Amino acid sequence: METQRDQLAEDIGLFRRALIPDFLLGLLRRMGDEEPNLLQMATLYVLDSGPHPTVRDLAEQVGRSMSVTSRLVEHMVRRGWVERTEDPADRRAKRLRITPAGRDYLRAFEAVRAQAQRQLMTYLTDDERRQVSEAMALLGKASRRHLDEREQGADHVA
Repeated sequence: METQRDQLAEDIGLFRRALIPDFLLGLLRRMGDEEPNLLQMATLYVLDSGPHPTVRDLAEQVGRSMSVTSRLVEHMVRRGWVERTEDPADRRAKRLRITPAGRDYLRAFEAVRAQAQRQLMTYLTDDERRQVSEAMALLGKASRRHLDEREQGADHVA
């Protein structure tokens, strides 16, 4: 017998299977030759969401070696998505920061995903769309609390 949690997991999986092909195809069309890999996307989100890490800090966060992370950062700097700045506390260290172009890239990525989600929502009734909108508002509130908690934790570490 399926529990409510199992049914939710199945429903989310079905939603993703319906969403992902349109999302990925839309992303490929929009991003053209600048299509990122998963590690680049994760790195942009890490840099978009908090303090400015060093390459070593970033390597730990993304679970890659220093050499892989250094090459990743160099590639992203050449693309204009990331910049290195001098750490005022330690002039030998460089801090990494997402650039406006990197942030624009993330927002474009999110716009493609949102379009795919809106397309799926056309298959809902008006009442179902209202319910989904209310649920998404609740998820938005939970996300803000989660991000605030994560930022407070980062402040205690720094």
